[in-house]
Amino acid sequence: MNDYEIMISGLTREYPEYKYSTKEMIDLLGNKLTDKVKENILQLGVENRFFIRPFERYIKSDGERIKSNSDGEPISDLCTKTAEKCLQNLGINKNDITCVVAAFEDNDFLSPGLSSIILTKMGLSKFLPHYNIQGMACSTLPKLLELGKNLIHNDNDKILFVISGCNSGWYLPHLKNNMSVKNPKEINSEQYDREQQLSKWVSTMFSFLFGDGVAAFVMTKTNSDNYGVKIGKITHAVNFDNSDYRKACVRLVGNSSSHMYEHELTAGSDILQRSLDYSKKVLFKSLNKQNEQYDNNIAEEFMSTQKKVMIHTGSLKILDGFKNLYKLNDNQIKESFDTLQEYGNLTGVSIPTVLDKAMFQNNSLSGKGLLIGITMGFGLDIVEIEKD
Repeated sequence: MNDYEIMISGLTREYPEYKYSTKEMIDLLGNKLTDKVKENILQLGVENRFFIRPFERYIKSDGERIKSNSDGEPISDLCTKTAEKCLQNLGINKNDITCVVAAFEDNDFLSPGLSSIILTKMGLSKFLPHYNIQGMACSTLPKLLELGKNLIHNDNDKILFVISGCNSGWYLPHLKNNMSVKNPKEINSEQYDREQQLSKWVSTMFSFLFGDGVAAFVMTKTNSDNYGVKIGKITHAVNFDNSDYRKACVRLVGNSSSHMYEHELTAGSDILQRSLDYSKKVLFKSLNKQNEQYDNNIAEEFMSTQKKVMIHTGSLKILDGFKNLYKLNDNQIKESFDTLQEYGNLTGVSIPTVLDKAMFQNNSLSGKGLLIGITMGFGLDIVEIEKD
């Protein structure tokens, strides 16, 4: 499908019922946090976030195991609710949907994936094509838009996309012990449990940076029937260095003390610089200048033509880094900062939230914009979009 011949409409987002402010979470953890760690947390720029399950259950010290199947199916329930609301907002009959695609990292089950569960809970046709996309993390929306370009062929095609960013089950369980949390500079290099202490610090920072949420939208050929955003050129790159996929990753590892598997979280200290370096290369590739040396003036001139630059809310440092690199004005990037403050890093739902705030909720805005996704992998995506 050619650029701007497809569009997304009905972008809908929902968040779990459990909302926590940064102050509430700090108070709940009590004296587990050193003053330095509290200072680190306040520098994240996140005031609130939502969790799919209550935060309190993860900080109990009674050793109670956390099982998703003991709590119902909250992730797929929220996904179904969001998808149904999306179709309702568009006035689309569910029988007109021609395909369902669900993207997620965590799920109520290891298998099956979300798409078949959502299809069933919505009462869609048992014969409907459906697909699961996993592992795209913070660049999920750009990847789904690229997929949609390849799935849509007919005027009647209506693909329902659902993104779950409910991944707190990865990092919150790490809080479930009595170990105090220290900044890496406060951990003695000779300390016998140094690695465990460092892991605790990473998971704690993740717990305050990230939040849960769900988004849904419908993709069709561009038409005048629905209010939406047209999708243009999509450019991406991954693993310029063959070891880059290890720089930001999540693995299941065995815990010898609990005899259980747990998620091991890795986030390299150079994520910001790596993201900026990737963005320069991807941007010049999108401008068909990949064989030229990067030029700040060319990049800044192109960025100045964009009404909105919607960047994944990776962290306050990442947003500040992109703003400074490309000389973006406050209005161009406002919705990214607002999303980070209100919801935290929503992984795959971050860019949909920013896009909704910047373009779908702003009826008077028209023109071109950019979506910039940063993902585990390691990779970066740039999507050119336009709203009439």
